Amino acid sequence: MPIIVWSYPRGEAIEAKGGRDSFYAIDYATRVAAELGADVVKVNVPKFNPEKDKLAPAPYNSTQFTKEEALSHIVQSAGKTLVIFSGGEKQEESDVVEKARAGMNAGGTGVIFGRNLWQRPMPEALKLAGEIRSMLLEYSA
Repeated sequence: MPIIVWSYPRGEAIEAKGGRDSFYAIDYATRVAAELGADVVKVNVPKFNPEKDKLAPAPYNSTQFTKEEALSHIVQSAGKTLVIFSGGEKQEESDVVEKARAGMNAGGTGVIFGRNLWQRPMPEALKLAGEIRSMLLEYSA
């Protein structure tokens, strides 16, 4: 039976080190899921906040990582565990497709975007789902 872990860091200790959406927290959560034996890990895409990022341990607090570098590092931290990136809160259509593309470019296995589809009128949701599907097909082997 495959083990899928929604690895979403939470709690006071995480908030004290940059917050639940920091690169540090998401990278650490990904690694923990892999070490626990997850076959697939679902994680958020990190959000960068210079003030909060200073609270994270080194090297996360001193190096400026690009979004692409952070996503690639998260995928590397997963080892053989497959990584699926979450869509998060509802965003503009172009941002949703860009988020999906960034995750796939980093080596992610796929995306899971519930609210970004369900919270749209049906015609918009179908159009966006088609765009994401077309983009994902570019990465299929």
